[in-house]
Amino acid sequence: MKKIEPKNLKRLLDLIYSAHQDHNTRKDFRQNGEVPFVVHPMWCAFILLNDQRIPFEERELGYQVLLLHDILEDTSLEIPDYVDPKVLEHVKEMTHDTWEEEQNINSKTPFIKLLKLCDKIASMYDETVRDEPARRNEWKALTQRLLVDVESHYGKIRLITLAKAVLNDSNW
Repeated sequence: MKKIEPKNLKRLLDLIYSAHQDHNTRKDFRQNGEVPFVVHPMWCAFILLNDQRIPFEERELGYQVLLLHDILEDTSLEIPDYVDPKVLEHVKEMTHDTWEEEQNINSKTPFIKLLKLCDKIASMYDETVRDEPARRNEWKALTQRLLVDVESHYGKIRLITLAKAVLNDSNW
């Protein structure tokens, strides 16, 4: 039986906690000021890990990428050498400096689009840009594009159900 190694999960959780608490960060808390930023990458990873309709190998690699995906963008920490080079490669694919780069999803692989959808849904769920109507509409449009691409590649995975629920939330 395949399984996620708790030791590796703990090591990555310790790393992201350190990155978001002990290093120069752009933000220590999500926009609402209540929830530590470190919760966001954990939420992204747990969305993916719990969707057993996604192949195990993609969940195993993907949760590691999602845990680390904001370190390069939002902290001064470098990804340590012990992180699998394949994970680091995908973290770099997830990293962007501008909104224009973020919106350039057409060139991304289905796997990266899957991870981006987890990220966007987690951000929409915690209402990251809810009070910014222009950005909110851009985020919804990008998330909708990701949803269509991910569903066409992966089919009816649970993430699609979650994404549709978040996108259809009239309060968002």
